Amino acid sequence: MLKKCFTAVALTLTLAWAAPASALDVIFDPSGTPGGAGDITIDVLDPTVGNSIALNASALSTVGSQVTALFQANLGIASLNGTQVFANGDGGFFFTVVAGFHEVVLANSGGLFPTVTLGLDATQPSFFDVYAVPATADNLNGTGFIAGAPVLSGVFINSGAPGDGLTTFTFTSNTPVNLDAFNTDNYPAIDTLSGQGSFTTTVLVTGKNANYFPTLALNSTLALVTSQLKLNYTQVDPSFCFSNNGTTSCNQPGAQLVSVGALNGSTGPNTLFQTDASAAFLAVQTGVPEPATLTLLGLGGLAAGFRRRRNRATK
Repeated sequence: MLKKCFTAVALTLTLAWAAPASALDVIFDPSGTPGGAGDITIDVLDPTVGNSIALNASALSTVGSQVTALFQANLGIASLNGTQVFANGDGGFFFTVVAGFHEVVLANSGGLFPTVTLGLDATQPSFFDVYAVPATADNLNGTGFIAGAPVLSGVFINSGAPGDGLTTFTFTSNTPVNLDAFNTDNYPAIDTLSGQGSFTTTVLVTGKNANYFPTLALNSTLALVTSQLKLNYTQVDPSFCFSNNGTTSCNQPGAQLVSVGALNGSTGPNTLFQTDASAAFLAVQTGVPEPATLTLLGLGGLAAGFRRRRNRATK
């Protein structure tokens, strides 16, 4: 997936002990040009409200079920210490975020309003990519999210922090409502159960384009914290399709009857979610002499501190 211009920054998880992570300021050049003329300092990449789909998941999922989660969104802003320093499209530069990882159903409370809990399966392949793209990607059609070149890549890991790698979603109503309640109902044949939830995961940086991220160090991580999973869609259009590998566009059906059935969350086999995510850069502090498995204690709570609500026109 990484292009020739990428600098490989793969980390082996058992090389060194890692102390708790700390906030990390990162140089980001949205223009992608050498020389540093466009350099800005950031600590958070904050996508706009976007889309996710859970393959083989619904309100009826049983414990032990294997699930694949896919995510796509346009970048909203980049910020430093809570202050916006870049908005997607500034200077004619656009970015998207696409991701995919595997989960296992850990619990399902059952009943009329079930809560489903899933845990990250870090032994399976995963991807996290920030793409530089020529224009804003199309949420409704699901296109344009990988229309350019990746500038940052990573894989999902389980940091060991409390709550890290967990997804929870509670179905709060079993009365069908329109899946798409954002402006025009583009999918009148698809209704959905209602609900809300969240997930917290950790991404280990494995590749970068140095023209965009010149100072990103080998021991840096990217914490992806989602403040909201929601049904129905009220802030963005449900996506018609997704990429299931981060390289091939639209090869996974999304808002289609073949994918989610006539009642999203129930008739399956898959379930769509409106998703609002934020990614904070964190540094892994190394140096303790005795090798041990990489642990990022407390990372989930630290990353959550970076989360700020956006007052954008899409909301």
